[in-house]
Amino acid sequence: MVKNNKEEIKKLILNEKPFEPLSDEKIANTLSILRETVTETRKSLRIINSRERKKKNIQDAILKMQEKNPEITISQIIMNFSMQGIDLSRKYTTSILADEKTSELVVETVKELTVEDPKQDFSKLVGFDYSLVKNIQQAKAAILYPPAGLPTLIVGESGTGKSLFAECMYQYALNKKVLKENAPFVSLNCADYADNPQLLLSILYGYKKGAFTGADQNTEGMVDAAQGGVLFLDEIHRLPAKGQEMLFSILDKGKFRRLGETNVEHEASVYFIGATTENIESSLLLTFRRRIPMIIELPNLRNRSIQEKAQLVYDFFQEEANRTQCKILVKNKILSAFVLKEYQGNVGQLRSEIQVTCANAYVEKMNSDKTEIHIDFNELIYNTLFQNNQGTDNQHSRSIVFQDMLFVPHITAAKVSHTYPIFEDIYKKVELKYYELKKMGIDPGEIEKIMWTFVLNKFDLIRSEGHTENQLLSLDELKYLVGENISQTIKAFFDEITQVHAAIEINKKVLIYLAIHLSEAVKRIKYGQEIINPNLVYIKENFVHEYDLARHLVRTIEQKENVIIPDGEIGFIAMYIKELLQITDKKNKVAIITVCHGKVASEMIAVVNQLMGVDFPIAIDMPFNTNPIEIFEKVINIAQTIKSDSGILFFVDMGSLVNVGDIVTKRTGIKTRTIDRVDMVSVMEAVRKIYIADQNAEETLDDIYYDIVSTRYSYPMLSVNESNKPSLLLCLCLTGHGVAVKIKELLIEYYPKLKILLLGIMDEDFTLQINKIKQQYNIIAAVGTINPHINGVNFIPFESGFSSDKKQFLDCLVRQYQSNTLKSFLKAELIFLDQEYADKKCLLETIGSLLFNRGYIKNEFITSLFAREEMGSTIFKNGVGIPHGLPAFVKETAIVFIRLNKPIIWDDFGHFVTMICLPAVKKDDVATINDLFFSLKNKDVVQQLNQAKDVGEFIGKLCPKQ
Repeated sequence: MVKNNKEEIKKLILNEKPFEPLSDEKIANTLSILRETVTETRKSLRIINSRERKKKNIQDAILKMQEKNPEITISQIIMNFSMQGIDLSRKYTTSILADEKTSELVVETVKELTVEDPKQDFSKLVGFDYSLVKNIQQAKAAILYPPAGLPTLIVGESGTGKSLFAECMYQYALNKKVLKENAPFVSLNCADYADNPQLLLSILYGYKKGAFTGADQNTEGMVDAAQGGVLFLDEIHRLPAKGQEMLFSILDKGKFRRLGETNVEHEASVYFIGATTENIESSLLLTFRRRIPMIIELPNLRNRSIQEKAQLVYDFFQEEANRTQCKILVKNKILSAFVLKEYQGNVGQLRSEIQVTCANAYVEKMNSDKTEIHIDFNELIYNTLFQNNQGTDNQHSRSIVFQDMLFVPHITAAKVSHTYPIFEDIYKKVELKYYELKKMGIDPGEIEKIMWTFVLNKFDLIRSEGHTENQLLSLDELKYLVGENISQTIKAFFDEITQVHAAIEINKKVLIYLAIHLSEAVKRIKYGQEIINPNLVYIKENFVHEYDLARHLVRTIEQKENVIIPDGEIGFIAMYIKELLQITDKKNKVAIITVCHGKVASEMIAVVNQLMGVDFPIAIDMPFNTNPIEIFEKVINIAQTIKSDSGILFFVDMGSLVNVGDIVTKRTGIKTRTIDRVDMVSVMEAVRKIYIADQNAEETLDDIYYDIVSTRYSYPMLSVNESNKPSLLLCLCLTGHGVAVKIKELLIEYYPKLKILLLGIMDEDFTLQINKIKQQYNIIAAVGTINPHINGVNFIPFESGFSSDKKQFLDCLVRQYQSNTLKSFLKAELIFLDQEYADKKCLLETIGSLLFNRGYIKNEFITSLFAREEMGSTIFKNGVGIPHGLPAFVKETAIVFIRLNKPIIWDDFGHFVTMICLPAVKKDDVATINDLFFSLKNKDVVQQLNQAKDVGEFIGKLCPKQ
């Protein structure tokens, strides 16, 4: 992880804009690491800070100006920079000129750093991290084997991607410097000349003058052209026996003869790759096969995972959007049908059929006034592609639920991030997270607890999706998704458990996920891939009934699929069965993490676990000689792993650890609370509330936090009643003119937008005034020197000032009374900083496709968006563009912000914008964005938004805390 950070930091600095270098803070935000990590890494690389890098680049630019014009003035220098969009003050420029230090700054080190940026090799293949793992390992071994690699034969059905795989091997050899940079890749399809064996051999090996009629000069062949590189022979089974024998000499001795030659031999320094669709035992000479030590058999499309099929479908539609330069709207049932269909021609046939589909739809677009290609089921598509394919008609295409997708042409296929809602590969997630935690040196016991929460969260997600009745498929349809064996087994299993658990309504959606999981598990076992289940012991001990049911189910699967299913996999199946039989449907619990110096945390949590009979609080020890940054990084990683929707409650002892909650929230967006000066009683009370108390009580993180905090002080916390009245804070002392004035000054600083009143407890009409105030306002709290015991009002004692705990206590009360509705509609995933777009059209298409593909809007919204732009300018104040469409086409309110690196022209009047805010707002929510427009009218607010360093700060500036 550290090495990757180092390389990424080097890469960012090498590619930064010379006059706008990246600060350590900005690099940290880009890479989602601590700023301190960036600073330490940068210093270890002997790279100067961003201020000095900018200074150095400006110095170099001025020197070039002076070389061209030795008489250039300071004003002319400033003007030259201004024309490049760089504003320099006269004072700064003068100081640069006065500084005699030149280019011998440490930044020269940066220029010497080389960041390897190889072209993609195997990573561009769909399935490189799953179904093709073994094949890629074989290919890498063949390329790297000394001294010149191993001859390789790629075997697979037609359309499985043998040619592309060979090209990836070639690129890998280039990236690893096994081949020289300009080494050739020479490809020959032997099938093209199979009817003329002599012509095939002459093209491959070359020929001597007079070797046959028409051979009027010595001619080199493809073996000569491949010198120093790769020779790839596709359909090699079409090479005649003589041709195969002629390869013997190349493979054995690196020598060959051209046709017609008898005594002359030529050197052949080539790496050989062959490919065939045929059975090599019957189609190739035995003597030839013995000379090919590496055989790579690519899987057909039928045996590849559903995720990979879906990814291929998405990528091919994106390719067509790029090729036609048209937006392509594909309906969900078309996507589902392409994924579920069986293709005799494998990936090649899938790509061809998508091209045919797009071509037909393109013709329809040309004959209409549509601005985009629409692909939905029609008679032509059905008859051409799906009529003779069982399982992909309208009924069966419901087996997987997709959403309509919009593919925009200016998005490169390789960069498209697809978030289609299909089954997630739980194995890969578990493996990656397990090894990541192990690499961080976390105690095995803590890893087990963290991974348990991680796995539970995955199953909670399945359960939360489990009751959308209109998306359920019948159990009879499962065979089209997972095959007959697993389908029949699941149906029989369903019948059994419904009899045993007649009182429970079985969650059929989870049953479908279980079927898909079993299908993927069988493939994984057949591929020989490891299954890691770090919580197996816990599952066996705590879910005995579910584990027994899983073993019963597994025995049937093993017989039908002829595989042996390991215990780890049985544990995963038991978890699915647990979800099948789950009665309640609740959010995951608040997580507890204790972080302390020394070994206090682990020892305290061990006692808590033993006393209260629980396993889940997580302990993280911080050795006294450990850099806090390392602990923060470890905590952030754990927080991202458990990812509790309900938040994380941190218990810490002292020092820098007090900030751990704020750091985790800033980096991950997970809500946190931190209680310092940890004691065992507080931890036990939190455990009781979260894990042991009434499980139907829905206490929030704030409820638990303030209940525990309030027990430390002599003032209680009263519940807050909802009301539409404005909020108010009371400042109290005996007269209302003494300490109360000081309290008010302090509270105004903390809460500038709240109404704050002074009141004297000795006033004769004190009670009457309180009653009048209650009629007009919600009294959040009374802060003062003496508690007047106002009914229903929280009192916070004020001594010489506010301690941090009292301030947090009051913050909670304020937040309970006041909520910023705008902030509830802002999502970090829809705020993009420092982006570049060629023009307005490109930008709007990107936003539109983003909102559509994530389910916020209907496609008609995009049409209404462009229609509104044609009606007139949507430029707002302060260089902000506010494009918008009709609320009738909004499914869920969302607000997109894009801050631009470079301004773009927004309207026919030549106005430029530097920021775009697109509100896609439902009719009922229109009133809630008034705060948004109010903020964007304020020049200072917009300036703060333009200067925000990250998305968190951006939201904070737009929605300041009350």
